[in-house]
Amino acid sequence: MTSVLIVDDEPMLREELQESLELEDFEVTPAESVDSALALCQSGSFDIVITDLKMPKRGGLELIAELKGRNYPARFFVVSGHGAESNREEALSLGATACFAKPLDVDDLIDVINADA
Repeated sequence: MTSVLIVDDEPMLREELQESLELEDFEVTPAESVDSALALCQSGSFDIVITDLKMPKRGGLELIAELKGRNYPARFFVVSGHGAESNREEALSLGATACFAKPLDVDDLIDVINADA
C-alpha cells in the first residue's frame, strides 16, 4: 500500500484530502506543520509527500529542500493557494513532481499520482 504524508495547516483540506486518498487505498498520515512532518519522516517512511506551499513558520519549499537534502526517497506534490508562479517553479526545481492550485481538484491530484507511479 502506498503511504502518503499530507502537510497542510488547514484542517478541512487535510481531512478532505485524507478521506479521498483513503478511498483510493492510500495509507494516509496528516501533519499540520513542517516540523511535525519532519518528525514523522524521521520515525517512518512515506512514498508520497503532499505539502501546502505557504504555512505559518515554515512552508512546503523548506520541507522539500530539507527532505531532499536527506535523500528522502518520496515523491513530492505541492498545493498552493497563492498564485506565485515563481514559488511553483522553485518547488519543481527542488524536486517536486507537480504543483496544484487551490481549490484542489482531488481527482486531478490522484490522476497525476497514479500516472507518475
